Amino acid sequence: MRFLADSAVLLILASFVSCAPFRPRAQNEVQITFIGAADAQFSQSFPTDGSSVAISNPLSISHIASSTAGVTCTFIGIDRSNTVVSGAATVDVGPPQTQTQGSCVASGSSPQPPPTQNPPPSGGQGQVAITFQGAANVQFSQSFPLDGSSVAITNPLSISHIVSTTSNVRCTFNGIDRSVTAITGAQTVDVGPPQTQVNGACSAA
Repeated sequence: MRFLADSAVLLILASFVSCAPFRPRAQNEVQITFIGAADAQFSQSFPTDGSSVAISNPLSISHIASSTAGVTCTFIGIDRSNTVVSGAATVDVGPPQTQTQGSCVASGSSPQPPPTQNPPPSGGQGQVAITFQGAANVQFSQSFPLDGSSVAITNPLSISHIVSTTSNVRCTFNGIDRSVTAITGAQTVDVGPPQTQVNGACSAA
């Protein structure tokens, strides 16, 4: 009898919790889900004004997911990973690591990389987003200015392919074992042999 009474109390408490008022997220926020090993995960909301927000959860993250279209987010890991999630997508973190901060921006509220059919701004203005792909579909993205300046690449992932989706740009990337990989326009180029990339430079073609 006591067990039945305790069970009834628990059911009543659960009903009160489930009836708690729902507070919708503000329209200028996006909820991001961070996924680790064994389906461990947590979610956090980020404003879409481009401001950087700290991530205090120490879980090592393998994937970052957004279910919101029209928003692009960038997340920085404790080992300097740079993960970009555009729209409703799930992106791998390479290599898996604790995330330390993130920022999101709604489409149209700040300059985005130019469409592939349009030339990038001239005179050293603008940036191009480059995707670095490793084994097992692990990848990360990084933006490079179009003024020809060399930019360090701090992600230690061993890279097999480098991808540009932007026409009228020319980039060169240097690997830790002295590979030199050149990309012209929108294309995917193999890195031979696969290796960590240390720096890159891009310019308008």
